[in-house]
Amino acid sequence: RSGERQRRVLLFLVCVCVCESGAEGLRYSLAEELERDSFVGNIAEDLGLSPSQLAARQARVVSEGNERLFHLNAKTGALTAKESLDREEMCPRRDTCT
Repeated sequence: RSGERQRRVLLFLVCVCVCESGAEGLRYSLAEELERDSFVGNIAEDLGLSPSQLAARQARVVSEGNERLFHLNAKTGALTAKESLDREEMCPRRDTCT
């Protein structure tokens, strides 16, 4: 019984540690019809990391589907738009687009 209790406590602590180390999310607001290669933000600065820390953590931009809308320069932390972004094209018949 004592061994089972220790395993449960250990499992609980592992679960707490995993939950506390979750990924962070950032949100940026973009101007409509943003030009290609426009600067969006600096992810390293916004997370309080140096660019080398960002690269060591293998930071990447994840998009839904196959379309890659942004480029992350892991050496500087700069996030830029890969293409010109058009809200009406991306989110037709919607007032807001996320």
